[in-house]
Amino acid sequence: MKILLAVLALVLTACSTGKPETPTPEEAFRFGGISMPASGKVLETKYERGIDVMYKVVLTLPAEDVPQLLKASNFAPGVTEDDQLIDGRRVFRKVAVDGTTVRLSLFTT
Repeated sequence: MKILLAVLALVLTACSTGKPETPTPEEAFRFGGISMPASGKVLETKYERGIDVMYKVVLTLPAEDVPQLLKASNFAPGVTEDDQLIDGRRVFRKVAVDGTTVRLSLFTT
């Protein structure tokens, strides 16, 4: 029994990565098919991974450049929520704008 517990502890230790990875904004943009205008600045990027994957990105962007972000990211005119087939997976995308703060939610289900 002690040997079994020791082996189990070793296996669990080997599977643990220790510190969680920090996602890059580029990973999130690639995942969600987002084309970021040069005028944008990323403030925060978070993600959760399990059965599904979710990225949340907060950025600052001049209000006049939001339509450019939506068009370049293949959103239909006037639409800020959609789903796209990106790299063989269905990605649900939501863009929320509050002044110059833009929040992106990008996730699979």
